[in-house]
Amino acid sequence: MEKNNKTTTAKKIGKTYSSKFLKRNAMKKRGDKFIYVCPEYHQRLIRMSKVVGKGEIPLYAYLHNILKHHFELFSEEIITEYNKSNKSIFKNI
Repeated sequence: MEKNNKTTTAKKIGKTYSSKFLKRNAMKKRGDKFIYVCPEYHQRLIRMSKVVGKGEIPLYAYLHNILKHHFELFSEEIITEYNKSNKSIFKNI
């Protein structure tokens, strides 16, 4: 059942996976920040960017697109969870 919901959500976007994630973005080059992922995910990401992206999409751009979509999709939930965990400094005023 969960898989069907994800598939339905992807179809509602109205774009193919490649057109949504395997495209260049505004970043001209990779940044100076590092992120660490497990070797299994790193291998998958590299293969997707090279094979499905036809060697035209750098890994940093692919990751940027995935994260951008994630934050767009879950921003309300992220804000709600953040606000539950973060006490305002003005709450008692």
